[in-house]
Amino acid sequence: MNLSKSLIVSICLTALVFIHSAAWAFNSSSFNGTADFYAGAAPPPGLHLIDYNVFLDIKKIENKGQGLVDGKGTLTAIAFRPIYVSEKGLFGGNFLMHSIIPLLTVEADVKANTPGGQITVQGHDGGLGDVYFGVGMAWHTPVWHWLTVLDVITPTGSFDPNKPINAGNNAFIIEPVVAVTGMFQNGMEVNAKLMYSYHTKNSDYVEAGTGIKGYQAGQAIHMDYNVNYAVTKDLKLGVTGWIWQGLENDRIGGQKRADTKDFEFSMGPAARYQNGKFAVIGKYVLPVAAENRIEANQLWIDLVYSF
Repeated sequence: MNLSKSLIVSICLTALVFIHSAAWAFNSSSFNGTADFYAGAAPPPGLHLIDYNVFLDIKKIENKGQGLVDGKGTLTAIAFRPIYVSEKGLFGGNFLMHSIIPLLTVEADVKANTPGGQITVQGHDGGLGDVYFGVGMAWHTPVWHWLTVLDVITPTGSFDPNKPINAGNNAFIIEPVVAVTGMFQNGMEVNAKLMYSYHTKNSDYVEAGTGIKGYQAGQAIHMDYNVNYAVTKDLKLGVTGWIWQGLENDRIGGQKRADTKDFEFSMGPAARYQNGKFAVIGKYVLPVAAENRIEANQLWIDLVYSF
């Protein structure tokens, strides 16, 4: 889940109007990190619940096209993900549907270049973020497992263009997903979840100082990955992370803004322990390379239960 330019948070950094500063925005609620172990292997038919517990120690905030040059902060989130898998589906697969419901709190101090000089903007927000809804199909073979899902991220989180930080982004995101898992007899497992994010426009966004209205984040392709080994039948250890590649610059007032296309590559250790119907996953993911992103050390503790 990449909660940079993400985890359900838009960081809209705004200076006071009287110094005529611009309004800044990271405005994608699509995030990486929700897929790791069994990324493409849907659970058995029935109802399942994942509880994501995430903490971000934000080390840097950058968006050259928006004037963001540095920053730091924290983000804490709890996201609940119910998943239902049916007994049957198309072409021998299983129909599935899910939702991700995030609750978060975030605060940040950001340095930004403005027409009046460099300023530091501070802010915080919390509450319900932007909620995911998705439907799809899953298939299984003895070694390879894969699924396809169409996710829609909805603007359920609050957004106020006059606030420094918002819990929501005030835009829909259409996101097709393909995920695959290979589980081999020697205990090795490989996983990949590929996503394509199409962002609609946030029509309530207003750039302070210029009065330009409307912000549309550029389309992006991104992937969660995981490689692990079964140390025992219940314990798996591995490496996990994600890659995010923006495909175009963001649009402000209908015009592309230069130097807003983003990139990130992150990696870290991960472990999963299974005990009957309950599992716990832990991972600590660090940014390796990034451009125009929020760079953060991310700690995830995920609780999984099958009813």
